[in-house]
Amino acid sequence: MKFGKYLETEQVPEWAKMYADYAGLKRAVKSISVALANQKSQQSGERMSLIRRTSAYLGYSSIQNNNLPPLPGRTSEPGSDTHRAPDETTGCCSDAAECSGCGHFGSIVSASPQIAMNMSAGNSGRVATTSMELVHGASIKIPMSAQDSFTEGIRTRRGPVANDCISSATFKKELSSRLPQEQDFFELMEQELVKVNAFFKQKQALFNTRLDNIKKQQQMYDEMLGGEVGIVLPQYQSSSERREYGHGQTKVGRSTSNALPNAQLRAAHTKIKRAILELYRGIDLLKNYRILCYTAFIKALKKYQKTARWCVGTDYYLNRVDTCYIATSDHLNSMAFDLENVFVAKYADGSRSKGMNRLRVNAANSTSGHQGSIFRSGVLLGLSGPMIARAIYEANLLSNEDRVPYHRQLLQIYGSIFLVLLFLLLFSLNILAWTRAHINYRFIFEIDPRDYLNAWQFLELSSLFFFVASVVFWANFALHIDHNSYICVYVLLGVLLGLFLLPIKAVYWTSRWWLIRSLGRVLFSGLFRVEFRDFFLGDELCSLTYTFSMALMLGCAGANHWSDLNETCDTTHWWPNAALLMLPNVFRLLQCIRRFYDSGDAFPHLANGAKYSSTIITIWLATTNQIVGGNVWKPIWVTSAIINSCFTSLWDLLMDWGLFEGRSKHRFLRSELKFDRIFVYYVSMVLDVTLRFVWIMQISPTFFSFGHNVHRSTISFIAALLEVVRRFVWNFFRVENEHISNCGDFRATTDIPLPFHFADGNNSDAASVHSDSEHDRRCVPASAPVSPRADALTTGF
Repeated sequence: MKFGKYLETEQVPEWAKMYADYAGLKRAVKSISVALANQKSQQSGERMSLIRRTSAYLGYSSIQNNNLPPLPGRTSEPGSDTHRAPDETTGCCSDAAECSGCGHFGSIVSASPQIAMNMSAGNSGRVATTSMELVHGASIKIPMSAQDSFTEGIRTRRGPVANDCISSATFKKELSSRLPQEQDFFELMEQELVKVNAFFKQKQALFNTRLDNIKKQQQMYDEMLGGEVGIVLPQYQSSSERREYGHGQTKVGRSTSNALPNAQLRAAHTKIKRAILELYRGIDLLKNYRILCYTAFIKALKKYQKTARWCVGTDYYLNRVDTCYIATSDHLNSMAFDLENVFVAKYADGSRSKGMNRLRVNAANSTSGHQGSIFRSGVLLGLSGPMIARAIYEANLLSNEDRVPYHRQLLQIYGSIFLVLLFLLLFSLNILAWTRAHINYRFIFEIDPRDYLNAWQFLELSSLFFFVASVVFWANFALHIDHNSYICVYVLLGVLLGLFLLPIKAVYWTSRWWLIRSLGRVLFSGLFRVEFRDFFLGDELCSLTYTFSMALMLGCAGANHWSDLNETCDTTHWWPNAALLMLPNVFRLLQCIRRFYDSGDAFPHLANGAKYSSTIITIWLATTNQIVGGNVWKPIWVTSAIINSCFTSLWDLLMDWGLFEGRSKHRFLRSELKFDRIFVYYVSMVLDVTLRFVWIMQISPTFFSFGHNVHRSTISFIAALLEVVRRFVWNFFRVENEHISNCGDFRATTDIPLPFHFADGNNSDAASVHSDSEHDRRCVPASAPVSPRADALTTGF
């Protein structure tokens, strides 16, 4: 794989704009090659014209070019005043073979760190392996998490280059006589070198500050364990004071009373451990950034050397790259070593191998190399399709009305289950698309990069659930179970809940536990500080309200022993059914209120809360229209539904997807897009708005069924299915927009709030990085320049 493609694949997505512009440097070299070719062609034409004139004057029929003496005022090689022939003054090489010895390159390819093309890992969430070949032929292979030999390797490779290199004034004087394209190349090289060094310094300074805070917190925790320090729990007088101190922090003071409760001590232990793991991952990413940028500069100089053959300029800039801060700083390795010592001593029982295995981010969960998961998913889905088709065929036979009583209610219940499972299958496609577009969904959802499901693993897990449901569905209707066939529904629910809740490691328990905890945070909305995954899951649940309503039907059927369901369990005319339909929107409303409470920003949080309030009102009016009937409530409901659909559609496009950006180079879209095909955005915009009005089907079901007499429950299921499709499309661009927001702030690591607030005012880092793009737009624009003299970023990650 070529380095340009490798750089694009392996770079941290949120820092993409701050990497060395390798593609731009290659284009600059290409322009030099074209200029030299044009110059050579022009000079060849002039030479041939002079030959013809001389030949006519002397009367010769032909003259061989190599017998003609050099032209007056020109060198023996094609060249011009702007690109002189190679000699001792210019330091150029007349032959490509001679370049191998220029400036102690050896070979620039072998001199630079060669990053192993190991594509078994995805980007920004793991540590690759590098192979650094030194000038004397030695080769070292090191993981990016332990590149202590990086700067030593550079110093070994450089040798006496710095001593033999020309001065800056001499270089500029020599450069002024070169081609304009060469001057542009070195100007771009200088700009990129300054940018990369400034960004590296800023991130390193920020990580160093965070390391100091972690050390203070760890020291305070150790003292508390020894009983040397008590705590004073802060009493907040107002929400502003609460925001000032941060949530979940303990105010620390020197006292001998109020000993730390064990629960708080365990919480502090967990927070410090998470902060260490996240900081170590950030250091790994910065090491990755350093090696990729350094390699990009070296490879660009190598391409220039092969094209222009100007050793003086190449030597000078090779020395510039080798002596810049990003190549010579050892502080990053020292920070990593300090963190390793703390983690091994405090959180790994002194076992360095155990501690390092926990600290390092491995490449096990990439999207490549999972043929087993793909094969098993294909087998499970392939077996599920025929069983579902057969069960639906049997369920719709008229003879089954007596054999399987209340099969219509059973079909609705099974349909609500399959909607959830279909949603999971579609979500695996969301993950795959995000991965292919280099969208860092793991960071956005705050998933542990050391233990997560990739797209194929998620598809395998979803396929397993789907297959189990298909088997039970098929058994219920196709095996001619005459009595108590409804028991199959309870069996299915029991098996699915067991697979979801039981801690079986073979079925990706850690990922299921993450989802269980996240759903728990949604159920208790308003009690916790809201993170991106909380309101994202809340929005997902809003598209599964059909399943919520079927839970009420299942409960009613069980309470009535599955008898007289047509008369006793028409839940569409029940007020509890409306309450269940409202429930996900109530969760989201509480989250919006909590975000306003935490941030104090009325917009967008209260405006977003108004959106969910309008949905709640619309659901209540729809239920009232069904229960009360008449000519009064229906127009009120329709008016409310129109307002709600327009409100939610505008919010989807403007806030959740960030479209209709002013002065965007893409009409009606935004300037930065992660997906390649532009037309997909326009199609998705139309589809999202159209499906927001799917409730119109319930007004005139005969019209939308093309004159056929379709049962109301079938129309409701189709509307619910279309809502799942709309949410599937919405997911792509919602997460993409959040990723672009993170890129604007160069946020690639999570700022873990630390537990203790020091009474002297030296507060630890206590702010989460995520801004709900409902949208807290306080981040620095993506185009904001990075000052070369800045010591630390003024924004978060």
